[in-house]
Parts: sequence; structure tokens; C-alpha cells
Amino acid sequence: MAAPEGKTEFFYTEKKLITVGSPVKLQILNLLREEPKSFDEIVKFTAKAKSTVSVHLNNLRAYELVEENYDPEDRRRKIYSLTSRYMGCSQEPSTEHYNSLLETVAANGNDRFCFTETLFHALYFGFEAYGIDNAPVVKLIGYDIGKHLSSNFEAETLEELLIEIAGFLEFHGNCRVSVLLKKSPSLEIEDDFKARLMPVIGKPFCTLKEGIIEGILKEKLGTECSVLETECYGTGHEHCLFEITI
Repeated sequence: MAAPEGKTEFFYTEKKLITVGSPVKLQILNLLREEPKSFDEIVKFTAKAKSTVSVHLNNLRAYELVEENYDPEDRRRKIYSLTSRYMGCSQEPSTEHYNSLLETVAANGNDRFCFTETLFHALYFGFEAYGIDNAPVVKLIGYDIGKHLSSNFEAETLEELLIEIAGFLEFHGNCRVSVLLKKSPSLEIEDDFKARLMPVIGKPFCTLKEGIIEGILKEKLGTECSVLETECYGTGHEHCLFEITI
């Protein structure tokens, strides 16, 4: 299904990882990532003929990337929903930050903490250098880690749990974490290591931590929640800010 040219995106099913390169198929999949849609809504969004959309939907169903159901309120309508996970995409390779981090790895070879931290970030930017945006799968791995870590936390309320998570992050990350309870709860992390060594890339890059926090919260609170890093050393801020939506 991958196209020889243009953007390719990766989707995961329980059976395998599938690459999708067709622009129309990607339009459909990214629309369904928001919420299930009817056939007519998909046709309107893609601006393609019904016959064309039907062929693409049948192909996506064959690969088990989407499923088709009847609308319970009107069985004449078909509703399509995503049955796979978005895992990343191809992108233009960028080696600038990667090469800088490789030099930092070499310079910190005798500092155990700095070496380990820099090595981790070199892996992150290494995917970018070789043309892969792997942020979605990194967050998913973080979520899996957080879910399994959750049994180590005792707090039962959101505020107490955030304080406990803050202490956990400080202990393991050599950083300072503040719990902010304003319109929406958030965690603000100040990290001297990132302040000194991490490049400003115009976007957040603490995706693994984002997933870990989300996994702990969701498993402990037993409710849907999301964690989004809105400010980061990568965006030129002097801290990382993780906003939490319950």
C-alpha cells in the first residue's frame, strides 16, 4: 500500500504494521482518527466520487485498518471507524540536531547521568535524522510503561496522585516538578540537563514522559484522560509543561 513518492504513514493492527501512501486513503484514515464518520461525510471531506471512496474504504477494510457498521439510528447509513493505531510517518530527514547530540554523547562519556540522558535523546532525534517521525509510538510505549508503573502509586485523588507523580519524576529525572492546579491541572518540569544541552527545534520532544504520565493517571483514576506537552525546552521555554485533561 505504500506509495513510492510522497508521505507514508504507519498504522498498527494486532496482526502487523501497515504502511499507507495513498493520499486519499490517508485523508480517510486521518479523518477517522478524530471520530467515526458516515460514508457521505467521508465523500464530502475527500471531495472524491462515491465509487472512488467506496474502493478505498473496501481496501482499508481488507487490511483491517477500518471497520464498517450500520448506524443504529438509521440502518440505511453506514458508519466507518478506525480499528488501527496511528504510529508515525515518513518525513524529510533532518540531521542537524542529531549530529549535535552525537557530539554531546562523546563529550559526556565520563558522566554517567549525562551520557545516559544524551544517549536517549540521540535515539529520539536519530529517527528524525533518518526520515521517521516516531512520536506516536514513543508516546504509546510511554503509556504502556506508565500503566505498569501505576501499581507503585498509592494516591486515590487527582491532586494527591499528581503530587506523587511529581516526586517520582524528580527522583528519577534529577529535575524539579511543580504541580499547578489552575483551570486545568498540569505538571511543570525544570530540568537543568535539558536547559543546557537540548536544542530548540520548534516543537516539544518529551513524548515518552507524556505517555508515562498519561498511563499512570488513566490506570489509577480509571477514567479517560489525556496529557499534552504544550511547552518544552524544544520550543524555547525554560521548562516543560504537561497539561492534563480528565
